[in-house]
Amino acid sequence: MIPIIALIGQSNVGKSSLFNLLTKSKNSLISKSHQTTRDINYGYFLIKNNQFCIADTAGISFFRKEEKKNIIQTESYKKTKIAIQKSNFIIFIVDAYIGITKLDYFILKKIRKSNKPFILLINKIDRTNLNDKIIDFYNFGIKNICKISVLHRIGINKFLKKIHLFWKKLNFSKLNNIPLIKKKNNIKIKICFIGKTNVGKSTIINKLLNYNRIITSSIPGTTRDSITESLTINNIEYVLTDTAGIIKKNKQHSFLEYISIKKSFNIIKFNHIIVIVIDAYIGVCAQDLSIINKIINFGCPFFILLNKWDLIALDKKKIIKSIIYNRLRFIKNVAIITISALYKIGFKKILKQIKIIYKESLSTFSSSYLTKIVNQAVMQHPLSMGATGKIIRLKYAHCVNKNPILIIIHGTRTQYISLTYKKYLMHFLQQALHIPNTPIQIYFKNNINPYISKNNNTNY
Repeated sequence: MIPIIALIGQSNVGKSSLFNLLTKSKNSLISKSHQTTRDINYGYFLIKNNQFCIADTAGISFFRKEEKKNIIQTESYKKTKIAIQKSNFIIFIVDAYIGITKLDYFILKKIRKSNKPFILLINKIDRTNLNDKIIDFYNFGIKNICKISVLHRIGINKFLKKIHLFWKKLNFSKLNNIPLIKKKNNIKIKICFIGKTNVGKSTIINKLLNYNRIITSSIPGTTRDSITESLTINNIEYVLTDTAGIIKKNKQHSFLEYISIKKSFNIIKFNHIIVIVIDAYIGVCAQDLSIINKIINFGCPFFILLNKWDLIALDKKKIIKSIIYNRLRFIKNVAIITISALYKIGFKKILKQIKIIYKESLSTFSSSYLTKIVNQAVMQHPLSMGATGKIIRLKYAHCVNKNPILIIIHGTRTQYISLTYKKYLMHFLQQALHIPNTPIQIYFKNNINPYISKNNNTNY
């Protein structure tokens, strides 16, 4: 077991900034707006070869009557309490610039009720003339106090030493010798769920995990951070990543929304399989087609989930399905699965499809076999000469990468091969190699004649 540290405090005290600094990542969104973090975000960092798990949590606020109506805020607070319960010790972060507030006393009361050991961390000490405000924090009567500035990296080394000494006092050294759940025999498949807002991405992941890991609500844009959680079944570890809902640029009302969406697309690169979630009740919109087009351009293996299938009447399902399939007719060899996240219908198909695509994406092919298939494709549909009037020849092919599969085809005058013919080759290779669910990236390379330069330089 690895010690779990929970970062607790009100909004905008620097919890997410500290989390990103310690984990050396940009997993937590940072913004000046309140309640940027809504869910628990877990990460790992090392101090003297000792591993720690750190949990970034939502900022705590007073629950007035009008605030209780806010579902997201209520759920965020519940998640923060879960993080406190699961943690081995707590880092209570306060803002030196603001000073002590009634909210800090409220949070401190909650932390003390948990009976968990904790450290008081005073952040933003880089501001001038703050001595009086910093001294006020000593009125809390807390022994373990540390002062830092995350922004200017002041006091970070002292803070890490403080954590290490605090950890030693709590006798966690024996627990920390056990490595982070890693089994050599386990297959690790990284899956990213992407789609518009309110299509059910978070609900699908919660149902797969069999508990409410991610906050869900009917409010668009509930998920902001990319939340990752693991699920292990039969020695296969499924690393599931939930992303922020994608909305059009003209509907992005804040910089935070822009960053969330940009992060959703950036995280795709680090996953093996992409699952595009579409609301079957609404149908395939222009935004869905835009998302699919971007995933195709990335060259990642993907399949489509039509969620909320339970909302469609039985007598209309065939008609709706034909309309959706017609809208997606430009996609070839991509699985489309109908599910209901609410009633957990069709979920076995999800994991089955993930295993099929992952197995296909790791396939290996010899150069001779690939060259033979390329020649068959050319025989069935010969290359046109084009404007040059010269013959384009494809000589041999070889695979240079897996997941995604990248095939290099060598030949002459390959720069004149049209995009249409390239797509034809991709689909032909998918069928011939028996990997219909996995996209293939093709790169053409011209063979250089070594005698051309010599002939040009020869004097007769």
